Amino acid sequence: MDSRKISSAIVCILAFVALMYFAGLGWGQSFSHLKLDPDQVLWSRLSFRAKRAVVDVKVDVRLAPFSTAEFESIWRTNPQSIPLPSPGKEVHDMSVNRVIDHIFSSPVTLSNQVLFEANRAAALYRVRLRRGKDDIERTYWFSREGVHRLRTKPSTKGEASGDPATWTDARTSFYPYDLTQLGCPQVTDPMLLIYLLSAAHIDKSGDSLSLCVFGKQQLHRLRMRVEGLHTLEVDYSETREEGKVRKKGKVDGIRVTLEAQPLQSDLKNAENFSFLGFHKDITIDIDPELRIPLQDSGKIPTIGAVALKLSGVSMRGSK
Repeated sequence: MDSRKISSAIVCILAFVALMYFAGLGWGQSFSHLKLDPDQVLWSRLSFRAKRAVVDVKVDVRLAPFSTAEFESIWRTNPQSIPLPSPGKEVHDMSVNRVIDHIFSSPVTLSNQVLFEANRAAALYRVRLRRGKDDIERTYWFSREGVHRLRTKPSTKGEASGDPATWTDARTSFYPYDLTQLGCPQVTDPMLLIYLLSAAHIDKSGDSLSLCVFGKQQLHRLRMRVEGLHTLEVDYSETREEGKVRKKGKVDGIRVTLEAQPLQSDLKNAENFSFLGFHKDITIDIDPELRIPLQDSGKIPTIGAVALKLSGVSMRGSK
């Protein structure tokens, strides 16, 4: 073989090896030890909407402190007598209600509640409820050894129209993990990424966080990276104690990209990471000063590319 061809082949191989090496450096970074500032989160409620020809998606997010006594009461409902954790100084409650209204089918409502440690965004307890199609409720209790889950579904059509508390098709599961071996300082929830970006100190291009996030059945390594400023159109109402104002026009938001990789688990097939229904090309644009999410974008299966734009925000202290 011609020596020049051999040299070219060697160069190509070395270039490929180098590319794979440097591409893996980002995923090889250690997980972030979060020290969040809850006081930096200025909002208490967010509303988003994406309206297209055949589908209308609305998302309502609410954030509030949660009493320790009430948390302990809820925790003791777990079916496995899991020991009560010792949360940090503050426990917060985030609820996310998503309604998908498709022109060819009945609306589907997906409700999520997450109780978490405010200073670390560590998930403690979570409830996911789907109504409208394939009704199901999943309740999760987070521990250092893994996540305990109770899944309930209606056994009959009659049960489906009633309160989820009356559903009789129930099954418990346990998803183990070794946080020490994985190097995870804490486990967070996909819904908490909205809170996390408001409470974390990342705003410069290249800033990043590497997190352990639990999806439906397994942990994922999630990397959030600031890609710089991005100009976008906004049109939303802002409610404060002194009243309501309309904000409309072009603004520069901090664009953050999300990339996820499933971590080792006992599942036969790794699950897809999901955030607000987005599975791919996920980005979040936030206001540089108020740290309010202005837009959540990505690709949703069966729908395609979607941009959930902020339609309303209530600041803390407003009614």
